[in-house]
Amino acid sequence: MKIITLWQPWASFIALGWKTIETRTHNKFKVLVGHTIGIHASNTWDKDWNELAGPYLTQMQREEVGYIKNLFDDGHLRGEILCTAHVNMHRIVKQSESNKALIFCSDKFLDSRYGLFLTDIKPIVATPAKGKQGIWNYPFIPKYLK
Repeated sequence: MKIITLWQPWASFIALGWKTIETRTHNKFKVLVGHTIGIHASNTWDKDWNELAGPYLTQMQREEVGYIKNLFDDGHLRGEILCTAHVNMHRIVKQSESNKALIFCSDKFLDSRYGLFLTDIKPIVATPAKGKQGIWNYPFIPKYLK
């Protein structure tokens, strides 16, 4: 299965279904369209998550991030594949879609972000794996949570 690694709490945001568009400043991930991919949580916590995603989260979601951070600090939700998602589409993200990306997306060409539009997001039993940059392959059969 093709896998991408995201810093936390971004990987958890996808696993929870809060983030359905994963963005990049490049279009190298367009090859993932039509594939079901794994979302891997890195060992890094993004200290800027609240500044970037905070405006798009509810108060309850922001509070839940505290719980995610506690788990992360205890060694969980890191270095693990957390969910799978189907990549339905890849294109430049419109500013009006920022709430689905949990990050500001500009309509200006030079500041635009490319998005992987994710559907059928399914949490799995967390599977330990060493992550990599870019797209990488991992031979496993996901065990889906019920």
